[in-house]
Amino acid sequence: MSPSLQPLLIIPRSFQINQYICSSCIRCPQRQWKPRRAVSTAAQILKDEDPKPQDFTPKPLSRPIGVLYPPQPGENSGIDPRSWRERRDDLFDYNKHLVRRKELTKQAAKPYFRDWSRTQYHKGKTFISPARIFRADKSLYFPNMVGSTLASPSTPSNTTSVLQDRISVISVYSGRWAERQTQSFTDEKHNPELAALLQQEGTQDGPPLQKVEINVELDWMKALIVRTFMGGIRKQRKEEDWARYFLVRRGVTEETREAMGMANSKVGYVYLVDWLCRIRWAGSADAEGSEKEGLVAGVQRLLEGWRKEREEGNKGTAQKSVLKAGG
Repeated sequence: MSPSLQPLLIIPRSFQINQYICSSCIRCPQRQWKPRRAVSTAAQILKDEDPKPQDFTPKPLSRPIGVLYPPQPGENSGIDPRSWRERRDDLFDYNKHLVRRKELTKQAAKPYFRDWSRTQYHKGKTFISPARIFRADKSLYFPNMVGSTLASPSTPSNTTSVLQDRISVISVYSGRWAERQTQSFTDEKHNPELAALLQQEGTQDGPPLQKVEINVELDWMKALIVRTFMGGIRKQRKEEDWARYFLVRRGVTEETREAMGMANSKVGYVYLVDWLCRIRWAGSADAEGSEKEGLVAGVQRLLEGWRKEREEGNKGTAQKSVLKAGG
């Protein structure tokens, strides 16, 4: 019996479980399960964080962040799609119990006030925004989130449906303090150049430049308070922006936060996402230094790329029409 082990099953998601069995006999007693967590680029950044928050210094974001696969509407809805039989099988699956145990152990080991205590150092800033946008072929994806919008509070909506075929400046926050942090990047008072681009490009035909807000409130009581004051939130925004304000109550897991670089749940984050839902730039906490200028430059670069891609597409369509007419 050969001692060499070969992988039989690989699940390339946020958590991977590899089963190794003997190559010569499927009933080999040497077969074993080795759970392994898929480490994202953002998780690697978080490992560099000093355990003492007073000694931690934010570093420039040098690697793309996001999830590995293109988002699909309906993902991360927080609803368990398993059938009764699948739930019963999972209940008696020892390996899945080990996975769940590690997740619960990680959650229990996290101090309750850790995120609040870290906000007093650098205002909770996790990383410094990159000077340039990430390359398209290296960029990762913004995950799909499901929540209610100001336009349809009673009907769940998918963020992917809003982001596809558009260039989006996305603010992700939880609480009023984090919302003010994202406004330091996107608000007209703090970033008039971005506001001018939003007004100019957002009125043209085709995929516009848009601003999207995602309010993540996993606590049901806080979410209830936000829903109670949705009327006041509508008055603060234009009617055409109501469908771009999401209240997300579930589906944002710790793995998703790590992949997106959201190390502190009390801090606001800003993402520049292209028309294919790829994260091309990111910012955290309050805007500092030239971060606002970097966001504006990234938006202009994506607008140029989108126009170029559309022109090439129109040329290809025209050539096909000529060939069809000639034939």
